[in-house]
Amino acid sequence: MISPLKQEAALLRDIGHPARLKILCLLMRKERECVCRMLDEVAVPQPTLSRHLAILRAQGVIEDEREGAMVLYRIVDSRIPGLLKALGLPCAVKAVQEKGINTKRNSRKGGNVA
Repeated sequence: MISPLKQEAALLRDIGHPARLKILCLLMRKERECVCRMLDEVAVPQPTLSRHLAILRAQGVIEDEREGAMVLYRIVDSRIPGLLKALGLPCAVKAVQEKGINTKRNSRKGGNVA
């Protein structure tokens, strides 16, 4: 069993890449988005974007949903808006204010950090 501190450290490591932070900011603004529309904003090649999305998906931060030929991604980890807001990222602060996103800690996995 992985300790809660190791789980939190893994989450921070996995969201801490600049491209992944851009992806999360984009998903906070748009709520759902496809890879084809993320490419310009994230500014990485498609295979690289797919790799970053796979890392976020494996961590349980995002999930994908097929809609016809498109695969749409969305944030599913309720901790992400609060973490991005705590970092002072403008995308998160704005999304939290405009959408009234709850940033109180509510882990999907439950339990305390300590």
